[in-house]
Amino acid sequence: MWRADASEYARLPQLFFLDNYHNCLMAPEDTYCYVDARLVTNETNQLFTVIQEYSAYSKTHFNHTIVHRGVCVTQTCRDYLDNSTGLVPTVEACLNATLYKSHGLQTKVLEDFVYCTKFDEPAGYDMVDYAVALLILVLVLFNVAGSLTDYVGCTEKKNIGGQLLLCFSFKRNWVRLCTAAGDGPEPRLKRLKCFTGLKTITTMLVIMAHSPLNSAMSTSDPEFLENIYHNAAATFLFNGTLIVQTFFLVSGFLLAYNLLLMEEKRPIGWDMLPKGVLIRWLRFAPVNAVVLAFVATWQRHLGSGPLWKSLVHKEATQCRSDWFYNLLYVNNYVDNSDCMPHTWYLGADMQLSVLGLVVFCLVTSAKFRQMAVAAAILVGLVTPAVHIVVQNLSPILFVSPEVARKIFVTDPTFNNLYKRGHTNLVNYAIGLASAMLVYRLQQHKFDVTKYKKYTPLYYGLFPLFVFLISSGSFLYIDGIEIPLAARAVYACALRLLYGLGFAALITGAVFKFENLYRGVLEWRGWDPLGRLSYAAFLVHVSIIRTATGAYAVLTYSSINQLVMMCLGVLCLSYIIAAPLWMMIEAPFCELVKVCFYPKKTKHKPELTVQCEGKKETICIKL
Repeated sequence: MWRADASEYARLPQLFFLDNYHNCLMAPEDTYCYVDARLVTNETNQLFTVIQEYSAYSKTHFNHTIVHRGVCVTQTCRDYLDNSTGLVPTVEACLNATLYKSHGLQTKVLEDFVYCTKFDEPAGYDMVDYAVALLILVLVLFNVAGSLTDYVGCTEKKNIGGQLLLCFSFKRNWVRLCTAAGDGPEPRLKRLKCFTGLKTITTMLVIMAHSPLNSAMSTSDPEFLENIYHNAAATFLFNGTLIVQTFFLVSGFLLAYNLLLMEEKRPIGWDMLPKGVLIRWLRFAPVNAVVLAFVATWQRHLGSGPLWKSLVHKEATQCRSDWFYNLLYVNNYVDNSDCMPHTWYLGADMQLSVLGLVVFCLVTSAKFRQMAVAAAILVGLVTPAVHIVVQNLSPILFVSPEVARKIFVTDPTFNNLYKRGHTNLVNYAIGLASAMLVYRLQQHKFDVTKYKKYTPLYYGLFPLFVFLISSGSFLYIDGIEIPLAARAVYACALRLLYGLGFAALITGAVFKFENLYRGVLEWRGWDPLGRLSYAAFLVHVSIIRTATGAYAVLTYSSINQLVMMCLGVLCLSYIIAAPLWMMIEAPFCELVKVCFYPKKTKHKPELTVQCEGKKETICIKL
């Protein structure tokens, strides 16, 4: 494996460099450009050969053949300014002069990656911005009106308008936020309290894993990040993308379990399929639509910086053209899009939920359902293997420096294997199967005490998860080429073992098999955080982009800095998620309940009495 020592690395041209941004834009016509430029040479250059060899190890190294420069054109490049040639040739000539003098190299500016800002540049507000502002204002007014209606005591209104307005009551939504998970008339749902902790912990890990992305885009010390790949403790982070499978398993379990409970009251048929899909869409869409609208409009007006246009403006432009893919939840089949790329999971989950609804609504026989779910597990195992072999993909998503810097959007494994709905089928189907198993065991009064002797094996589940996640570390070793067949087998085994392990963990928690894992997952503090997790997941990448785009100088990378960054993004995500949940997610969830699950009106009992020869009816108020 090719590793440079400190002296060799110091010979390489600086990967990232930024001129002072704020000092540049001080007067009219001042211009600042952030560009990507490919290193080239017209003569034999030993250093250029070293750069190419070093960059060839793409699993753990940045591509040092492309440098990233923030250039104050009107100051640094004033000797090369020529209005007749334009900005790109000016910047290119300027960079060539500097790099040839220091390293004997020249550059070719990549014109698709040139982002320039001028001092007197207009803000660029448009009708879409104002429309989104009006939408947010209307939502705020609904929350104010609902809260005032509740505050003045208009809670006894039986008209539908009053019920809908009270869905936006801040007071009621605060109570809902703090209510314990599982509270309700169905006692069996209380035994699913572990899912709140499981979902919250997984969301937090995903947010913290994404947080170092801004260092990959704006670090003053790329060598530090490259060396992390040789730290054994960090390998858990780089293969941590496997934990997203937990979401699919939980989603499949909850869908199947709730449908089985519903089936006790009335038969489930094909007529419930469109209603189920609509309710699922309404569950995710409102807060997602508001965040998407904000990213496409007002986020780009929140600041400025050397990387602002390349990160924030670029995403806004992409979201304006691709927004309907996101709201239709097919964005995970749209490649190379910078519009909220982390929300691929929502598209995959929606598609798999539709599949789960099809199985339970169209297949009414328990035996045939089991066969359908078993077939889904088999297909879910085979499909990733086929993609790996046919498209020559990696069995895991490599979080290499360049892939992280581009937030994964151009990576073939991410686009073809990681984010597709059908390639994530296996753990969703395992979730369906787990729900069917738990439901059946509950019906038969399963006695878990008979299996207490297997407690040591149960406690081995957490080490198993750590081993499975860390097992991908050997794939980061440069120079190792795994045969396609071995990659396919490894990918299938990894997801299957992970899913079966979590299915066992969930089953044990539901039946109170032990108190350690269950105690952690059922901690009361997870309940409000779990309700905020969806909104926190939606906004966390926007927080990273905004923070990185606003950096006027390169960041200094260290372990302490990375830890603070992770905690900072995590805390800020949940802080922003709180008003989103209170004002959008919770009210619309209540609206769905009012519209699709109206409470049955209790008829007042009547008492007929004889009064002076006349019969009168008296209604008794309960």
